[in-house]
Amino acid sequence: MPPTAFACCASSPPGGRLRAVKTLVRSTVKIPPPSHLPHPIESLRRGNWVKLICGASFEDAADVRNLSLVYTLAGVDCIDCAADEPVVNAVNEGIDAAMSISMVNRPWVMISVNDDKEDLHFRKAEFDPEDCPSDCPRPCEKVCPATAILLQRVFEEGELVQNTEWGKLQGGVITERCYGCGRCFPICPYDKIRAITYVRDPSTTTKLLQRSDVDAIEIHTSGRCTDSFSELWNSLGDSLKNVKLVAVSWFRNLMSNISSCWHPSSHVVKRGNLSKPMTPEIWQVNYT
Repeated sequence: MPPTAFACCASSPPGGRLRAVKTLVRSTVKIPPPSHLPHPIESLRRGNWVKLICGASFEDAADVRNLSLVYTLAGVDCIDCAADEPVVNAVNEGIDAAMSISMVNRPWVMISVNDDKEDLHFRKAEFDPEDCPSDCPRPCEKVCPATAILLQRVFEEGELVQNTEWGKLQGGVITERCYGCGRCFPICPYDKIRAITYVRDPSTTTKLLQRSDVDAIEIHTSGRCTDSFSELWNSLGDSLKNVKLVAVSWFRNLMSNISSCWHPSSHVVKRGNLSKPMTPEIWQVNYT
């Protein structure tokens, strides 16, 4: 996303931001009419499916909204985001803003979930800044691509002091911005940064799937324990009938192991596979 687009979105009132975006887009981008943009299913069939991946753990609503706006204007078929209500709201706000700017097709909204703690998409970095030595050069701040680490030095009395070598550090990981890329783990000279893994709550996912503005779901699984996949699938239950597409992402070709988990009144149609590590298979689940 161009820096100018971020600037106009961040520094203007809501109405001014939208007008600024409209001006920017219309002056630089020629957007074809909706009839020239293939429907997501048609894109899958043709093999030119394009998906914006906001990140299964990225929860900065403002950035997600801006990304969704820009990529909707660019004509993506799908926007993949965290299974978190404020994030889903932000995606749809970005889509609505884009559609008020130009006549583009509405992309599908896909939420990403996991069935165990092995998938690296579902982790956050964590450390206690007070454990950091006062002379630490803070390489974690420099290497973070999401600017999700912010450290400041303060005196014991609490007065803020920047760019000095004295005083303890405060701050740490900005949780909603961290998407668990792992760059900070090996670079910490004192080995203070740890990974916190988690599993998305199935009940929260079920509520999101019942919304009319959520179209698809991607399930991340290691495939090593099919019981966890079965448990998640059964927990989602009838809410899966509301989605147009189910994608399954796994480390190796284990679809034969988990295919028995599909609902007995459904059949699964394979839509595509790029045969790369951590690239999801795309499956459409049709209920009869």
